[in-house]
This record gives sequence, C-alpha cells and structure tokens, in this order.
Amino acid sequence: MYLHTLDQYLTRFPGRFALVVYSPPARRIRDEPLWTVLERGLGLNGPVVRGDRVRLAPEGLTPIEGVADYVAPHFLGVRTGDGLYRFIEGSKSTVVIGHHIFSDSVDPADNERMWLGWLLALFEPDDSR
Repeated sequence: MYLHTLDQYLTRFPGRFALVVYSPPARRIRDEPLWTVLERGLGLNGPVVRGDRVRLAPEGLTPIEGVADYVAPHFLGVRTGDGLYRFIEGSKSTVVIGHHIFSDSVDPADNERMWLGWLLALFEPDDSR
C-alpha cells in the first residue's frame, strides 16, 4: 500500500505538499469484526472493489467522494481530487488511518483532531447496551 500511495502521489499530485493525517492505532473493543465496524463507520454498504466509485460518510466529518484506488484484505485506499485516504487494519485488532490531503484550505491540527475523534468514538464501547 505504501508504494502504491507513492505512485499515486507522483502520478496524481506531483510537486504538491500534503497534509498528512495519521492516527495512532485505535483498538477494537466491540465484539464485532473490526473491518465490519470500520466499513459501517465509513458508511459503506459492503465490500469495495478497486476502481469502485465510493462515498465515505464518517459521522461528524465532511463526506468523501472518490475512487477506491487500493483494496486488499485489511487495507482500503480512496483517492479524491485533493487527497489519498488510507485505512489499515493493523496487528492486535487495531485500526490506523494515514491520509494525505492536498488542500491549502484544511487546518492540519483540526483535521487530525476530527479524524482521531471519529476513530476513537467508532471503537469505544457502547455503554447504552
């Protein structure tokens, strides 16, 4: 995935500076499979195939419309006109995001805070059960 992301940068965004949004791993606390929780949290209705047009709708964030440019077990990459969005299932039931956003209108700290908040809320236990 990392080499593919480099290829996408060189092909689609050459010479542009990226805001990198990285989250430390969020641990799965719920009993459901991690990837199922992630797909639902992104607003996906099932598996994605490379080349699919997708609309990600993470709660509390602006929807993202793009193309699934990288799909493999435990990895999802979505390319938009101004970014590369990366979701990775790591070891020990963790999820990491690693986005590269090519936009001057995005506040780096605010964007990272929003994504991290979304990720943590997605995997925290639901005490209402």
